[in-house]
Amino acid sequence: MIEQRRPAHPPVLPDRSALDAVVFDVGGVFVMRHPEPVRTALGELGLDVPADPQHYRRAHHHGVRAMSDLVVRTGPVDEYDPHLWRYWELAYLRHLGVPEDRLEEAAHHLVAAAATLPVAQVWRLVLAENVEGLHRIIASGMPVAVVSNNDGTAEEQLRLFGVCQVGPGPLPSITCVVDSGVVGVAKPDPTIFAPALAALGTVAARTLYVGDTVHADVHGATAAGMPVIQLDPYQLHTDHDHLRLPDLTALADLLGTATTS
Repeated sequence: MIEQRRPAHPPVLPDRSALDAVVFDVGGVFVMRHPEPVRTALGELGLDVPADPQHYRRAHHHGVRAMSDLVVRTGPVDEYDPHLWRYWELAYLRHLGVPEDRLEEAAHHLVAAAATLPVAQVWRLVLAENVEGLHRIIASGMPVAVVSNNDGTAEEQLRLFGVCQVGPGPLPSITCVVDSGVVGVAKPDPTIFAPALAALGTVAARTLYVGDTVHADVHGATAAGMPVIQLDPYQLHTDHDHLRLPDLTALADLLGTATTS
């Protein structure tokens, strides 16, 4: 990992009066990889890894930090570059306790196993505090949308896991879901945010974006002219000069929303 240095002037969250809407990512914000398919795949190699979901949440964010370090060294990378996600995978497995001499083997096998399953069967560890925070933000009247690098099923995933839905129904309602697998463009390309801004009827400078990665979320939203917050619950990006919060409960608190019963 690159040596971390704290920024000289930590950024300040925009006042709610300066925001007309909030847009969220999906993976790493509302859902993460579930331990079960990971443990199953690694067990086939004789590798025993923890069952506690907290280990997997931490491993995810260490993977995100590894991608951030790669981008610092090499410059911008394509979201679908296998080299980028190899960095994520190796750091993820390392922090689950996979031995160094088995990392490459484990990463190859896990990726191959995951490719045989729908995304919703793998990325199904629901982050309850973030879902609660989202519901508080929606209930406050703040318009909300989603922009996700996904496989075309982001809207279905959000309904399946009880996060939200577009339009009326049993779940809290948001304005739209923009899925890279549907629109054909992915973060960090700033044009992916345009459909959400159009649907919300807001301008980029007054629309907050919330994601978990630097290379796609922070860089993409910044290029689109949007203020952006990275969810960084383990304080792994203290050396970066963008806004960071641990979870959406903290964001809901800062936006002055009421707690839900």
